[in-house]
Amino acid sequence: MSLLLIDGARGEGGGQILRSSLALAVITGRPVRLQRIRAGRPKPGLARQHLTCALAAAEICGGQLRGAELRSQRVDFTPGPVRAGEYTFTIGTAGSTGLVLQTVLPPLLLADGPSRVVIEGGTHNPGGPPFDFLARAFVPALRAIGARVEVTIERHGFVPAGGGRIVATIEPAPLRRLERVDAAPVVRRAARALVARLDPTIGGRELGVVRERLGWEGGETEVVQAGGPGNALVLEVERADGATEVVTGFGEKGVRAELVADRACAEARAVLDADVPVGEHLADQLMLPLAIGAGGRYRTLPLSLHSTTNIDTIGLFLDVPIAVEPADGGVIVTVG
Repeated sequence: MSLLLIDGARGEGGGQILRSSLALAVITGRPVRLQRIRAGRPKPGLARQHLTCALAAAEICGGQLRGAELRSQRVDFTPGPVRAGEYTFTIGTAGSTGLVLQTVLPPLLLADGPSRVVIEGGTHNPGGPPFDFLARAFVPALRAIGARVEVTIERHGFVPAGGGRIVATIEPAPLRRLERVDAAPVVRRAARALVARLDPTIGGRELGVVRERLGWEGGETEVVQAGGPGNALVLEVERADGATEVVTGFGEKGVRAELVADRACAEARAVLDADVPVGEHLADQLMLPLAIGAGGRYRTLPLSLHSTTNIDTIGLFLDVPIAVEPADGGVIVTVG
């Protein structure tokens, strides 16, 4: 099979092109050369998180890598057949465990047996899907199409210390078509403030803003174990059909808890006002699983450059049409 050349600087120009290309190379058996990886970023090339994605993709298929080094802007990858098994991947920084999982998960959904994947690094950082999003939005959406996936967290990891640990179990199963065009009524709203090695009253202050801005009663502060200090405010909006949107605000050094909560509340309000069944980030992350399965159709907000770049990347590997059409202030995405 001929080598596929991929320009890592086109479109959104970030790590998504690398991750989707690695996953699809394993799935299709197509060798790839990724050039100009993250060329437009302040620190171009492979960061530790991206390097871990490349190494993980090679490990699950016995593939060959060239150029897989920190800050490398060119990687050659010749995949082998995907292999079920027990895997552990350690990022070594607070890089996103969720993004590493999303690199290896699609191929392992098509493996010849169950797999268990342990990933160590960041579980809650602004650069990738936090664990709560994986567990309550992404994985349930995969289950809705027939995937047998479970994720658990054994230790939280915040920026900059990292040190978190998540575990995923993946069992191949036939994938069904997804239909999420109409937004079901909202049946639950929940807020949790995660606090690690910081004053627990930070959580109370954040939850107070949630009550004031959104009118959500209740909420709880959860003191969690982590290698370093950290804070995250997790807001969940669950609909009658089980679809859940998760918004996360991340604590930052020197930023007041009230401002962290205010930003998260503004994003949650935008989600509620849009009244779409699939949020912006999930819309992007569903494309590849649907493309390798039975397809689907969902309504979401106007697509980000991240999402349109992902559509282009999938089209380089798979002969699966992905159409986007305007609908009710957003768009309907049809895969297959």
